[in-house]
Amino acid sequence: QPRIIHRDIKSTNILLENNFEARVADFGLAKLALELDLYTHVSTRVMGTFGYLAPEYASTGKLTEKSDVYSFGVVLLELITGRKPVDSSQPLGDESLVEWARPLLTQALDAQNFGDLVDSKLGNNFVDIEMFRMIEAAAACIRHSASKRPKMSQIVRALDSLDELTDLNNGVKPGQSGVFDSREHSAQIRLFQRMAFGSREHSSDFFDNSQSSWKS
Repeated sequence: QPRIIHRDIKSTNILLENNFEARVADFGLAKLALELDLYTHVSTRVMGTFGYLAPEYASTGKLTEKSDVYSFGVVLLELITGRKPVDSSQPLGDESLVEWARPLLTQALDAQNFGDLVDSKLGNNFVDIEMFRMIEAAAACIRHSASKRPKMSQIVRALDSLDELTDLNNGVKPGQSGVFDSREHSAQIRLFQRMAFGSREHSSDFFDNSQSSWKS
């Protein structure tokens, strides 16, 4: 069965049936990942929705299955925090949900202190172990390094069974550079914000000159 990279995973593209079964919608930007059998990634024009784009894809057009994993991590953060992926009404530096959440994710995983991260509208109306696993999954999905992100199959097992043996760390501990330390990534985010505010849906002509062939 051919692998498909959706390229526009976001909350508005995840629909619920009457029994709350989730369905992914809008495959208009989807790309068959046939080249991944020969190469580590596909080089393509950047398409998608700002705020959900994986950093390596947004800046270079380097597309892998881990690009969708990053986007799904942003969706999880939306559910956890009740915030938008990008919100210009937030204080300077906190417009990006991912960058705002990174230190709070570390705090939540280290001390199981969810107070500053979880949507205040939830109150205490959630199961701690379920919330912890959602936070753990979100933190793993939005790692700056694509190779350190888990596979979607790992995320599904972790969320479906709450199996404590399901390891999402991929050798990375919370707070290590592979997960949260990313000065370069933060600078990229600020650049993308300046270019994208007012046009969050974009096909990114901005990056055409910076794209290169990453096939190796």
